[in-house]
Amino acid sequence: MRRVFRIFGRAALAREVEDELAFHLDMRTAKLIAEGLTPEAARREAERHFGDLATVRQSCVTLDIERERAMRRADLLDELRQDLVYAARMLRRNPGFAAVVVLTLALGIGANTAIFTLVDAVVLRTLPVERAGELVGIGNPTRTSSLSQGSPRADIISYPLYRDLRDHNQLVTGLLASGRTPSLDVTLEREAAAPEHPRGRFVSGNYFGVLGVRPAIGRLFDGSEDRAIGAAPVVVISYAWWTRRFRRDAAVVGRTISINGAGFSIIGVAAPGFDGEIVGRLNDVWIPVTMQAVVQPHQPMLADRTICWLLLLGRLRPGVTIEEARAGFSTLIRQSVVDNTPGGAATAEATAQQLNYFVDSGARGFSAVRGAYRTPLLTLMAGVGLLLLIICGNVANLLLARAVARSREMSVRMAIGAGRSRLVRQLLTESLVLALLGAGAGLAVAWWGSRLLLSLAADGGSVLPIDTRLDLPVLAFTAGLSVLAVGLFGLMPALRASRVDLASTMRAHARSVGGFGARGQRAPLGRLLIAGQVALSVVLLVGAALLVRSLRGIQTADPGLDRDHLLIVEVAAVGRGYAGERLYALARELNGRFTRLPGVVASSYSENGIFSGTESNNSFQVAGFTPRTAGDSSANSDQVGPGYLHAIGARLLQGRDFTEADNGHSASVAIVNQTMARFYFPNTSPIGQMLRYSDTTAAAIVGVVADTRDHELTGEPVRRFYTPYEQLDFGGVGSLRFEVRAAGDPSALIRAVAKEIKAVDAQLPITGLEPLSALMRQSIREERLVTRLAAGFGVLALLLAAIGLYGVMTYAITRRTGEIGLRVALGAQRGDVIGMILRDALRLVALGVAAGVPLALAASQLLQGQLHGVSSADPLAIATALGVLGLSAAIAALLPALRASRVAPLVALRQE
Repeated sequence: MRRVFRIFGRAALAREVEDELAFHLDMRTAKLIAEGLTPEAARREAERHFGDLATVRQSCVTLDIERERAMRRADLLDELRQDLVYAARMLRRNPGFAAVVVLTLALGIGANTAIFTLVDAVVLRTLPVERAGELVGIGNPTRTSSLSQGSPRADIISYPLYRDLRDHNQLVTGLLASGRTPSLDVTLEREAAAPEHPRGRFVSGNYFGVLGVRPAIGRLFDGSEDRAIGAAPVVVISYAWWTRRFRRDAAVVGRTISINGAGFSIIGVAAPGFDGEIVGRLNDVWIPVTMQAVVQPHQPMLADRTICWLLLLGRLRPGVTIEEARAGFSTLIRQSVVDNTPGGAATAEATAQQLNYFVDSGARGFSAVRGAYRTPLLTLMAGVGLLLLIICGNVANLLLARAVARSREMSVRMAIGAGRSRLVRQLLTESLVLALLGAGAGLAVAWWGSRLLLSLAADGGSVLPIDTRLDLPVLAFTAGLSVLAVGLFGLMPALRASRVDLASTMRAHARSVGGFGARGQRAPLGRLLIAGQVALSVVLLVGAALLVRSLRGIQTADPGLDRDHLLIVEVAAVGRGYAGERLYALARELNGRFTRLPGVVASSYSENGIFSGTESNNSFQVAGFTPRTAGDSSANSDQVGPGYLHAIGARLLQGRDFTEADNGHSASVAIVNQTMARFYFPNTSPIGQMLRYSDTTAAAIVGVVADTRDHELTGEPVRRFYTPYEQLDFGGVGSLRFEVRAAGDPSALIRAVAKEIKAVDAQLPITGLEPLSALMRQSIREERLVTRLAAGFGVLALLLAAIGLYGVMTYAITRRTGEIGLRVALGAQRGDVIGMILRDALRLVALGVAAGVPLALAASQLLQGQLHGVSSADPLAIATALGVLGLSAAIAALLPALRASRVAPLVALRQE
């Protein structure tokens, strides 16, 4: 019994040990005195026999504490085992209830896990390399395939600037560079098959060494590839491509492949699981950056400091922090730009001051997908979190209702000695079993849901190559979510169910149970849960309505061109060796053939295309205009063919379109859009004004076109200008795309256009052939994904809230059967009963709406960055959400109200 009274902790235990030691000392002393020793000598001998009393005392306390803990652990484990067995038995006896709860939780936990799987893959997961936390990235991590010409930059890096940073820093042990490749035409030696188009990446020779990647077979780049330009015709391929294309044939090492007509030797295969440093892009082939001019002989970029196209990763030296790296590399970039910018010290300093520096942790690599999907995924994460709260509210209501059926069980257990804490623990164990079963089923939902999300995100295009495996962080998230769910739906019902009125509950027909009133009516908790569900549903419905309104506005916005009749065609002409006059002749030949096709209204061509390809940004000067920022001296641009504006259906405001006379032998000309004209020439006509690209090249403005949306449907129109395709103002064109305008459905021209291309060059790869409407649809796939899922969450929340309201009202009517029968017996009409039930239900809905609208208005502020043309407090969206919710609630409450109105008075009174 001594353990029972050890309630004062360690101090009480120490006093008990002290008393026991004193008792043994006294007994030993008395025995020695009886043997003839004096009392003093007997005491000294007894203490000597015991040794160091302080040590003995501490050892006894420690042993007793450890024994106590071991017994408690054993008792707890035994009780937990009993609770689990009992929980399994109870759930087996109620399979319908268990199935409903488990499937409901599986939906909530699975949806949260599916979204978190993508958040983990896109936003959180580090690169699968050694000590990823040591990496530092230089350059804008979203610009994975960007190229800029005309001026130095710091958000993407030129090759000469990379060499300066690599050779003159004391911040990292190694600094690698990587950049985009063009479309690759790859054929294997001794194979006559059509060219393949694997995904490639130019990388520096120290790429694999800095990242710490090992080969699966063969060897990787060792740094020697950077010693001389054009002297390393070797490549490394990925494990995935080796498996897919070569079936893991070890003889692939040493094989020769042709890349855009140049021979390369495969020297090795990267380790499995490594697909590159870019998240959301699986790389197949790594090519030394020094071979860029060999792969792209007509667009050399390694010697020009104004051609920026690389991103850098370095491994920090021991003791160097990210902040020190950020300051150090920013200084080095600035100094390199100042030292190598022509035009005098003042010009060089001004150029350096206008740079945007990007130096940050490189542990998660680079990703354009991360920039595009980070905010949508976090928004969806918040949405499914609200959905889980609603689901937990429904489950809590189910558990509260089930507590009524178990009232006698709880009473009996308390009557035979079970404490309230023991009952709560038992009920929480049952909730935990339900949550774990729901989590197990939720993992299956998550596995399927994450792949469904990737398909929805593709929106008809190629599925994003994102690894959605259920790794340790995902499993830990699911486990944590399950424990949280237990707290959300299990704790309050357990506390209420354990609060039992023994006297009344033990009577044969008693209805009173903990958590229920003396009259047997449900306590406020269940009603408050329904009001909470309604409030959360308001938040989801208002958010979904705002996103739907925003998406509809985007889809119906005027892009300034003929969106419904354009066919966008892309051919890999440059990769096939077309350049200069030969490329121009190909463009003219194909354009003429397209124009003569039946059903074609007009045709032209361009470098960047519309909603496809790349986007160019170039620097220039305007006479009489003084720039205030670096961005004031640049604008987006494209090089286009004759009749381009007419072909795409753009509206010419002033001047003229380009003609066939605007070629490499004529004076340089340009067309600007309306936004650019207003910015640089607010009080005068731009026609005849000059844009100067360098000290020797200037173009006269010959036209002003209304703003068009060339690459995105959201945001404000940007400054843009166009120059003739055959006037090489920026070092030549790197691609060829056609814009074919049809009289009807452009899809009907696809076969005829492809036939004309093959008639000119049967080996010319067609890398793009789609209607503009499909490309525009893909450009807003992030918005479409968020809107579709938010609408789905809203509908599901609405359904759950309606089910919960239906359940509460049905239960309330069951409890009030006698009251309703008495009312009818005393003359109440059917309409009176229906009205009473509906008023009771709508009061709950009104309470939820009153709490939900302010929450929705606050939450919608978080959506502001994803709304286009719609206010976060849009009254139409809010009214629509509330109207749908009110109608659903009325239907959910009307069904039990109609059942209540048909109660027979005699039957109801007999039941009482």
